[in-house]
Amino acid sequence: MQVNNLYKTVLIDPADGANTLFIVSGYASATFTRRHLVELMRNNKKVLVNLIIGMPGEKNDDVAFKSLHNEFRGRFKGYYLFETPPVHSKVYSWYKDDRPIVGFAGSANYSQFGFFSESQINQISDEHPVEIRAFYDELLRRSVYIPDHKKEIPLGHRPPLLTGSVPPGDIEWEIPDQRVRISFLDRRGQVPGASGLNWGQGKGRLTRRHGEEIYIPREPNEAYLSLKGDSRKEGFLPEKAYNFSLITDDGKSFDCVVAQDGRKGIESTNDNRELGRYLRQRFGLPQGAFIKPEDLEAYGRTDFTIEKIDDETVLLDLSVTH
Repeated sequence: MQVNNLYKTVLIDPADGANTLFIVSGYASATFTRRHLVELMRNNKKVLVNLIIGMPGEKNDDVAFKSLHNEFRGRFKGYYLFETPPVHSKVYSWYKDDRPIVGFAGSANYSQFGFFSESQINQISDEHPVEIRAFYDELLRRSVYIPDHKKEIPLGHRPPLLTGSVPPGDIEWEIPDQRVRISFLDRRGQVPGASGLNWGQGKGRLTRRHGEEIYIPREPNEAYLSLKGDSRKEGFLPEKAYNFSLITDDGKSFDCVVAQDGRKGIESTNDNRELGRYLRQRFGLPQGAFIKPEDLEAYGRTDFTIEKIDDETVLLDLSVTH
């Protein structure tokens, strides 16, 4: 039985001699799946990850799982078990083509909290990979392919129709510690010129290369969502080390982290430009544009809503009424 270094033992090292992974996990998260796939690709491991999520629920990060199928086409196939009884197993089977390599079973769900959290201890033991593969194949017959699953915003998490915006520089908790509206504006009613939405509009940075100082300009679309007041507190959003799926009210998904000194921002992990590009498109602005208060007013609101759906899923709502 193993309780230490489970991520490397179960999910990374076997890829040296295998190319297909079959997983049945009671619970799983899209942001952890993406982290795993990125690391496999970074290590030049061409692995197909097959995942069946066995327990019922709201499928809060469904949008993020659908995005993974586009981002990692040919490298990931995910399924939801849709018939009773539910399955709470956590089993992992590695194959090289049709040849079984190694299998594991234990208490670790396919998630950050299963493999990394210090708040819980999980264990994994060796298990026969052929038996796990047979179990996976049996469950596959009563599972739905995630891209075929019909779902948008998590049920029960549609914010009420909004009127107006919170005052400049302020926040307003609609549901304490769960859903908050945050102004894009500073106390003077301005969009900061070199941070937040306009992070990429600021000065670049100086670095040394071969003994010479080189100026590296920022890319104008770089942006982050500025957190204000006690929306920065731990317990509402994840710790800085933990990725989460930021899903949007119009069906997009971004892998994000809480970042910046003092937990003052939400950044996209893959590319700091991703959020900036999305926000400019959402506001009807050209890519690379400097965002001004009147741009937000023309859009219909000068604030945004974020809601904690679960420990690894956050909803960004920018909906407006016209």
